[in-house]
Amino acid sequence: MNEYNKYAALANTIKIEDITSCETKQNILKNLKDNDRSFTQLWISSRDQVVDELDYDFDSAEDLAWLGYYLGQSTNVNHLHIRHSPPASYGVEVFRRGIGNNKSIKTLNLGGGFSFEGSVLSMLDKFLKNNNKLVEIDVEGGELGVEGARQFSLALGGCSKSLKVFSIYDESNIEDGQLVDIITALSMHPQLTELRLSDVHMGRNECMALSTLLRWTTNKLQKLSLYDDGIDDEGLEILTNALTNVNTLKELYLGGNALITLNGWKVVATLLGRPSSKIHSLDVSNNNNFGDDWALVFTNALSGNSTLKHLSLYGNGITTEGWVHFSKLLCDTSTVNKTFMSNHTLQSIGCGRNGFPGNLQALLALNRGDNKRQVAMSKILQHHSHFDVQPFFEWEFKVLPNMVNWFTKAAASTTDEYDEKVKKMKLSAVYDFIRGLPMLYVEARTREEIKNHTSLEMQIQRAQLRLQREQMQLASQLEEVQQCKARAMRRL
Repeated sequence: MNEYNKYAALANTIKIEDITSCETKQNILKNLKDNDRSFTQLWISSRDQVVDELDYDFDSAEDLAWLGYYLGQSTNVNHLHIRHSPPASYGVEVFRRGIGNNKSIKTLNLGGGFSFEGSVLSMLDKFLKNNNKLVEIDVEGGELGVEGARQFSLALGGCSKSLKVFSIYDESNIEDGQLVDIITALSMHPQLTELRLSDVHMGRNECMALSTLLRWTTNKLQKLSLYDDGIDDEGLEILTNALTNVNTLKELYLGGNALITLNGWKVVATLLGRPSSKIHSLDVSNNNNFGDDWALVFTNALSGNSTLKHLSLYGNGITTEGWVHFSKLLCDTSTVNKTFMSNHTLQSIGCGRNGFPGNLQALLALNRGDNKRQVAMSKILQHHSHFDVQPFFEWEFKVLPNMVNWFTKAAASTTDEYDEKVKKMKLSAVYDFIRGLPMLYVEARTREEIKNHTSLEMQIQRAQLRLQREQMQLASQLEEVQQCKARAMRRL
């Protein structure tokens, strides 16, 4: 009988108190054995990492083996956190067989004092392959090492195709080339919706590998975090070119990449200017090269954007001059029409309070309204006392009912504060229309009449020229016929 079967044979009769004298571990094993519905999270930790009743440390192979066996029977544990690697022992194999039977764990977190060297990945191989409920793997601060990274790449490639979220962050000490293998292994998971590679080195090779993944594999990715990865302009351009094919992306985090210059951010700005962009959150915080020139580049890109809601600019060097660009983006007061066409989507700019103008904060708050027509109305009423109708005269008499309808809606949906202002603007606009449109209408009609007559005159002149050419051709033909006739008569 193998070791796992021995534990299976004893599972129903053994007393938890006979397995361990530790009360915390007794409670954990009891919850697993009883399949307690409220017991949904478990931490496997070393003794010095234990902080609460969810932490299980193992002093012996028995501790680890029984944990693996009962964990395999559980249908309620959703989150497993492994912060300590067990030493090689027969308990590891029983744990491997046990956890390989689990079908309830959705999130696997590997971090803290975790080391990928040794037997830990072989301990999880059956679990990773068989559990079709596993949707998330997080690697946080673990010591990968060369062999560990190789084993992890293989395990990740063979992982269940249910995986949707993958993260490596918090200085996982990945050496050059190792991350490329891990990114390549992710090509087996086209259903990924979130990918976080933070606090790792993203050189040209890593960016190329990620670009390939973005171009050819991921078709459902919604969130990409590349925070504090040392990405430069070249790497950013490689990634941005690939992201143009990812029409599902909603959140993009590029903060902490201080090597990126204005040229690199211009490439990112093109993503926001694309009509198909669905990005609603962009984090470009803690980048020292940000400044007023950057603000102009991004506000130009956002002028036609109707999806970006949240922009994080913490730790960047934008001054009063740069904030003017954002104020104009949200409310261009030069004309009523430009105010109406301003950006009514951007709702927050995370940057701290230093130097952030109050009027910009008010405009962002106004943009949080769901009715964007109402937002535009409010901006127009706040910043204009006169509605210039002359730019709309090209619509001729159609402009009047549309204009009256707009003021009616504005009066119905605004507060008493603007009620009197709406009335005055409405009377002023109607007066300008009555005064200005007739003369412009007569002039436009007269010019149109002259244009039509000129066109007809040119048509007649062209017809006359054609007739003259035809008459000349007929005269030439008549003269030739007469000459032929004269020669024939002389022969008689």
